[in-house]
Amino acid sequence: MMMFLAYFQPIDPSAFEPNQFGSGPPHWIQAVFLTTWFAPIVPLFVAGLALMGMRLIPVTLAVTLGAVSIAAGLFVTVASSAFSLGSDTELLHGVSLSIAVGSSFLIWSGDKGKPRPSRFAKLGILVTTVTALWSLSTVPMILTQARHIAAGSPFCIAHHAPNSPIEALHELRGFSFYTVSTGYKSTSEWYFHGLMIADHPEEQRVYNWSPRRWRFNLVERPDILIEPVRNACVPT
Repeated sequence: MMMFLAYFQPIDPSAFEPNQFGSGPPHWIQAVFLTTWFAPIVPLFVAGLALMGMRLIPVTLAVTLGAVSIAAGLFVTVASSAFSLGSDTELLHGVSLSIAVGSSFLIWSGDKGKPRPSRFAKLGILVTTVTALWSLSTVPMILTQARHIAAGSPFCIAHHAPNSPIEALHELRGFSFYTVSTGYKSTSEWYFHGLMIADHPEEQRVYNWSPRRWRFNLVERPDILIEPVRNACVPT
């Protein structure tokens, strides 16, 4: 359940909508998107089958499913970050989710009706549990820091895009509140992981969320950026 809460993302309908020319993404891209979207459900689904007393799958089959899941997940992670150079958080997200899915099959394996999870399976579950905790713990960390920085002043939290305020707590999870556009930094654009805008009595200040350092950092000169930051949300 923890992995599901940490990794699951609401489905993005834009992946199936036609573009300005009236054609939508190729079917194979839509299939990959749906597979990626469904991936966080797999560990929860497997755990449910195990709790219901469903028969364990053979070790050979579990190893095959686990290896295919991890290989496919790593391929999609690398491919999706190829054009954006991939942030550390994006890579951690994809790699840890791949390991979570693969390990769930290995945990659900056995021989002669007895569980036979390997050390790799146990280690995989341990690692992904830690990353899931990090993702979920990011929510209270962001909210606590934001209130502390604002010190009673109006503030808002948003993604770095025009009119993109955070509207639900799940958007503040570690595996949701980050950018996948790091490779597009240039003289005309600069993508932050996430923004906080606070209307302090003396001036309005903009802060950038750092997943690595787990804190908001002040953007020293936000108005010199060609890609605006103040239009992301309105402090309230």
